[in-house]
Amino acid sequence: MNDDIVNTIEVLAAKVRGKEDEANKLKHLVNELCAEAGVAIRYPNVAQNGAASSALRADHFYGQTLTAAIRNYLEHRKASGLGAATVVDIFRAIRDGGYKFETKSEQNKQISVGNALRKTSSIFHRLPNGQYGLLAWYPSAKALPESDATKAKGKGKRKTRGKGRHPAQKQTAGAAPEKTTADQITNKEIRDVILSQAGEFQAIDIETAVKAKFPSKELTKTKIASVIFISKNKGLLREVSPRTGKKGAIYTKI
Repeated sequence: MNDDIVNTIEVLAAKVRGKEDEANKLKHLVNELCAEAGVAIRYPNVAQNGAASSALRADHFYGQTLTAAIRNYLEHRKASGLGAATVVDIFRAIRDGGYKFETKSEQNKQISVGNALRKTSSIFHRLPNGQYGLLAWYPSAKALPESDATKAKGKGKRKTRGKGRHPAQKQTAGAAPEKTTADQITNKEIRDVILSQAGEFQAIDIETAVKAKFPSKELTKTKIASVIFISKNKGLLREVSPRTGKKGAIYTKI
């Protein structure tokens, strides 16, 4: 009789854990929406409860590209209630998660991760504290890749060596007006367009709809793909059929 009761307890406890995991995922999503809306986080303690809800497998990143492995790890952190991470933490996580580096040197492996983070600023964003997150997490953020910033700085120095005109005059001559974040289409605006779609759609349909709705704003090339990727991970979209050749993937709302 006692064995039957114990077995029943274990079965019910397993169901409770499943419900808690599901609830934590929804709480994380609510917290992210609160952050985007600029209101107080609704579930401030959910990060601690769900931080260790899912561990990385030894083959988690095996067969992936370096960029994909880093992005997927950061998404994994986000889903676990965490956020941005240091280069060292990202390197160790994807290494232990099965990503296959092309070099045997641990130092060179870590350097390759840092280079990927810096050079792919359309996906990754460097915070003031030196950690990296996904650019899609910060709708108002816009960062110039460090490599481009170095080139721009070098060009500015060369201009000061010119003859016949003052350096300041040379730098301002023909300069295009700087673009602000207000000129950029945000992830939230793209997501709103996606969630307003009826039936099945492709990324090109979203691009057309977004450009039509915000004709005066600039659309970053990879933003739609990033928002679709995040929306799929959050359970807002479902992939009906994958990309085949030149035909893009087809999605629908859940």
